[in-house]
Amino acid sequence: MAYTADVDTATILVLTGLFFVLALVTLRSERHRRRWIVLLVPVPLAYLIVRWAMYRKAWLETGVAFGLALGALAIWWLAIGHRLPPPEDTIRVWTKDDPFT
Repeated sequence: MAYTADVDTATILVLTGLFFVLALVTLRSERHRRRWIVLLVPVPLAYLIVRWAMYRKAWLETGVAFGLALGALAIWWLAIGHRLPPPEDTIRVWTKDDPFT
């Protein structure tokens, strides 16, 4: 008897988007705040995703979604990400006298 895996594409798309946004949040955070952001966002979310995958036995969907998110992140990095300046903590306020400095 052959095993056929029923893959839920909606789950894969949702998890792919979640992993992609999670990676962007981590990459585009300021260097000195990154530790707190990693502790407060990706670590709890990764724990919840692993627990969900264990409960649903959806390891295939989770792995495929993670791979697709890595591929999308690589495409984003090649298209846009490598040209962005590093994130900064400085805030610029525009005034009428000096609008574009």
